[in-house]
Amino acid sequence: MPIKIALVGGGHMGRIHLEKLSSFNEIEIAGVADVDTVRVNELAQQYKIPTFNNYRKLLENTDGVVIATPTETHYQIAKDFLEAGTHVFIEKPITSSQKEAKELIELSKTKQLILQIGFLERFNPAFLKSFSLIKKPLLLESRRASEFTGRSIDIDVVLDLMIHDIDLILSIVQEDVCDIRAQGVSFIMDKLDVASARIEFVSGCIVNLNANRISAKKERTLAIFEKNQNLFIDLLNRKVIFSVKKNGGVIHTEEYSVDPIDAVKYEITAFIESIDKGTSPLVKGEDGLRALALADQIKQYIAESKLS
Repeated sequence: MPIKIALVGGGHMGRIHLEKLSSFNEIEIAGVADVDTVRVNELAQQYKIPTFNNYRKLLENTDGVVIATPTETHYQIAKDFLEAGTHVFIEKPITSSQKEAKELIELSKTKQLILQIGFLERFNPAFLKSFSLIKKPLLLESRRASEFTGRSIDIDVVLDLMIHDIDLILSIVQEDVCDIRAQGVSFIMDKLDVASARIEFVSGCIVNLNANRISAKKERTLAIFEKNQNLFIDLLNRKVIFSVKKNGGVIHTEEYSVDPIDAVKYEITAFIESIDKGTSPLVKGEDGLRALALADQIKQYIAESKLS
């Protein structure tokens, strides 16, 4: 029998997920839910699938659900599906609060259900190519910039963009944080549109994070500096530059252009395989919680700095 997957949220990201879901032969789309009647009617006509204005009508007879709704709604929707015995995929960030995230993680464990978080860059082919080359980072620097799109305005740039790099950093440097410095600016919205942070880990490793959603150009890069090697990862253009210091101070550099991968389809494939095989997802609820916790610390530092 095909695996039945539902989608909640028919906005920009939801439509991308629906396009990918419709390409799988091994699943059946149980339906799409969105509070916008015009939107769901368009999707029903385009994909010939059941659509609803209330996601609760999809709680029964569904194996898995993809949640692509505003962040403030993630907790309640995910909770309802987990309680109904449904495996859950949530677009980042996991929830609005760490308390909510912890509850979902515990509920998924109690119910023995998958809780996967949509950190797309974990499936980026340039990052996957680089991950095995990383040894002991001393300094990391990320830059993520986009033009203003008018989407995700319910959250600030830390939760909108920077959280992708927070997750990547935490997957590389698996240590406790000992110090944080951060600053940010609100420009178009009342929430932060530009932010930067300096994170120090207990080993002394330093991370500089930069995020900007009002940029004139797109950029998604990650630079990793180690004792005898450096990595520059262009996540947007799928390129990796790997430099190694040889004996005598000679620098040997290799550049890789990585074949494109449909990262959204890749992460959905991983979700479906986890359901089918009962395996743990690559990006778990705990990963979503750790990223949210560090994002909250960055936001708190910025807020307190503005008050002082």
